[in-house]
Amino acid sequence: MKLDREFIRDLKKQANGDGSRAARFAFLDVARDACKELSTSKVKSIFWDVVKKYGRIPVAVCVAATVAAREPDRFKPATVRWAREVLSLYTNKPPHLDSLYIDDNLRPDSIEVYAWDLIRCSIEEF
Repeated sequence: MKLDREFIRDLKKQANGDGSRAARFAFLDVARDACKELSTSKVKSIFWDVVKKYGRIPVAVCVAATVAAREPDRFKPATVRWAREVLSLYTNKPPHLDSLYIDDNLRPDSIEVYAWDLIRCSIEEF
């Protein structure tokens, strides 16, 4: 799987920043706020509003952390590969991504339904 070049550049710039502790926590604050808003059973109807409010990178990291934390055998292989690739590029991440887990109280694989367009737009080729 190959991620979009612009997505990779934005991910490295926003999520990793300059590699400092301050950059790590600045991004985590934004990503945690996005995750809090996404942690509702009405996530399908508000997903794109949250993307507009916080940006695609913090939301993509939350989606990737959620996919990685849930049972990977319940997802499409492309979704799991995408999540692993996104998290591998997020090098300034904390040791545990529990605070970025989207707790939507829906089926574990429902995230593919509401986040698939975001995933698909960030992939250059499968």
